[in-house]
Amino acid sequence: MAQAVRADDLASPHADEEAETARRAAALARLDAAAGRGSADASFLTTVLELVADDADVVAARRAQLPAAEQAIWESVGARFDDWEAVARVRARTAVSHAEMVHDSIDGDAAVAELLGVDRSRISQRVAQRSLYAFMGPSGRRLYPRWQFRDHETVPGLRTVLEALPADLHPLVVRGWFTSADVDFDLDGDSLSPIDWLATGGDPAVAADLASDI
Repeated sequence: MAQAVRADDLASPHADEEAETARRAAALARLDAAAGRGSADASFLTTVLELVADDADVVAARRAQLPAAEQAIWESVGARFDDWEAVARVRARTAVSHAEMVHDSIDGDAAVAELLGVDRSRISQRVAQRSLYAFMGPSGRRLYPRWQFRDHETVPGLRTVLEALPADLHPLVVRGWFTSADVDFDLDGDSLSPIDWLATGGDPAVAADLASDI
């Protein structure tokens, strides 16, 4: 039986770094202008652009390495060149989600301490107690997703749910679970997200029970 040939078995040629940098800068300027965003959001857009551009280059370059006839031979024995495009799309979506998560978070203990009106040392204590959720950002500082706050407080019952949540979950999984509507959190026929369930006075024990099964 013929074995499928992995895309990783074909090397990628070296790209022209100067041209690539210029191309990304131009794309960033267009996106930034189109979105009507200021320079504070440049890192958000750059993160997305860089990964999408990298993957697009890999797909194009690896296909260009093989003449059409040779590519057809490889495909006849199981090689899947379209897999690179699928991987690129998945990685691009993940990059967008991660950039959004970083962008929608409060950067650093000091900023959260100011929001909550407490001493900075208290923030570290709350993270250790799992009454605040944080993840490490690109800057090397802790980032605190805004979904866990309402005004100048954390959502009621948050600690109960965070304590039940597996500690090794990826931040994107945590974000998705807390902010996505779920039929298990029903309020007058409407499905709420776990965080909205807590914010509207829902029983934290119900959310904690479901969180423990993630």
